[in-house]
Parts: sequence; C-alpha cells; structure tokens
Amino acid sequence: MAHEFRQVCDIFNLTPEEIIQDFINNVSIAEYLCDPFAPNRWANTFVLEFVIAQVESEEIMTKYGEFVEKLISSVLSNPKEAKTISRKMVDEWHKAVLEDRIKDMMDDQDAEEDNEL
Repeated sequence: MAHEFRQVCDIFNLTPEEIIQDFINNVSIAEYLCDPFAPNRWANTFVLEFVIAQVESEEIMTKYGEFVEKLISSVLSNPKEAKTISRKMVDEWHKAVLEDRIKDMMDDQDAEEDNEL
C-alpha cells in the first residue's frame, strides 16, 4: 500500500477498505454519462482515464467514442428516462463485449486445434 495513501487514511481516520468500497460503489458509466457533474463522478473519471491510458488500438477508442455518442444522443432525446436508457445500453454493451470475448476464445481454441492436426 502506498505510503501517501496510508497517510491520508491515518490523517482522516479512514480505513483503506472504506475508501475502496466507496470508490467501487460510485463507478457507473451509465450514471456518469447522464450526469457527468454529479458529486460521485470522480470514481468514474478515474476509471475512464485509466481505460483510455490502457487502450492501444485507435479502432477500439473509436468504437468507445461511437458508443458514448449513441448513448448521449439517446439520453438527450428522453431526459426523463435517461438513467434507465443509459443502464440498458451499458447492459447491452456489456453483453456484446462478453459474447465477443467468448467468440475470440473459441476461435483461438479452434486455431490451436487446427495447428495440432
């Protein structure tokens, strides 16, 4: 654990678990895109900055950008249902990502089996 993090915990009488749990509880791409100025935005900002720093493919960044644009457009077209719409869209995105990962793993396995023959 970083010395500076431990200092902050000691100074403010917090436990690392409290801070980490609050961070986890406040990560929501759907809610962040509906209200990027909400007081709990910092966990989302950190996660998104972390993701951006990790992405090496311009194609993937473009896909992320297209998704965000689509989500924001949907939210703006129906502000009263913004959180419901954004949660549904993030759920659908999540499902599609997992399906793509499964497909990639299956394709890799098939390629390995073909190479063994």
